[in-house]
Amino acid sequence: MNSPTPTLSILISVYGQVEMLRKCLDCVKQSLPAGLSYEVLLIDDASDHETVSFLKSLESPHVVHFNDERQGFAKNNNRMARLARGNYLCLLNSDAYVRGNWFFPMLEVFEKRSKVGFVGNLQRLAGSIRYDHMGVVFGPGGNPRHFGQGFFFHPFRERIRQWSAVTAACTLVRKENFLECGGFDEKFVNGCEDVDLCLRMSRAGYCHFVAHDSVIEHVKGASDGRKKYNDRNFKRLIDRWGSSIRYRESVSDQTLYAITYFHQCVFAPHKANLSKFIIAFLILCRLKRLGTPTKVLMQNSPSTKSFDEKVFGKG
Repeated sequence: MNSPTPTLSILISVYGQVEMLRKCLDCVKQSLPAGLSYEVLLIDDASDHETVSFLKSLESPHVVHFNDERQGFAKNNNRMARLARGNYLCLLNSDAYVRGNWFFPMLEVFEKRSKVGFVGNLQRLAGSIRYDHMGVVFGPGGNPRHFGQGFFFHPFRERIRQWSAVTAACTLVRKENFLECGGFDEKFVNGCEDVDLCLRMSRAGYCHFVAHDSVIEHVKGASDGRKKYNDRNFKRLIDRWGSSIRYRESVSDQTLYAITYFHQCVFAPHKANLSKFIIAFLILCRLKRLGTPTKVLMQNSPSTKSFDEKVFGKG
């Protein structure tokens, strides 16, 4: 007898870190209700023997595939997306731990908003009360940054908020939309592929949101060699999108970017760049603006509202 078509397909690209993977899968099992039809697709990216042995022991709803050599995050997720049977894809890092009612607030966004691309969530650093991600904003130079990195508090009152992009560490997207927009560009290697796809989907008319009632934990960067290709990935992103970002996202995101960069400078001054700090300070003091967003952006972007609404919502 064939199993029912799942509503949700969870995609996990695996490379070692078997204990984190065990915890990740346990959290998925414990947090999803028994009545929800779902599958968990995993691709092992040429891991060690211990990880392979664990993956071979998994049973339904897990479906496991094995690579003979490393393919990377983009290729693995594209392959799993094509194989997935669910209407919705949840891209999930193996070092991300979902808890409580994390899924349904994300799913609810598709019912309450139109032209939804990716839906992300709030992410705390595992073992910490600090946040790591509330959404992605773009700096004056076109560089993406997680808004809220290092924050001890959550400043937004609204349950659903639009952002320029979200991280793929844990995100929900309709399968048809992911494939329609071409999936991840496989020339990115373990970095920036999520931002690139968010931008492509934005240009196709989709909007990205964060469901602030969905909160997970993320170890972040646990895989070996996670940052090896950062510079190359960033160059590829800027070569493709730099001028477009600086005209659109950098303008609409400038206050939120300045807030999160200024916060980093205060709590991690050793990571601060003096010129970026000065620009962030001038933006916050309203002594510098990066231009005027297009009419469409001014209508659609929450960061073109008054300062209080930009940061704290309408209440």
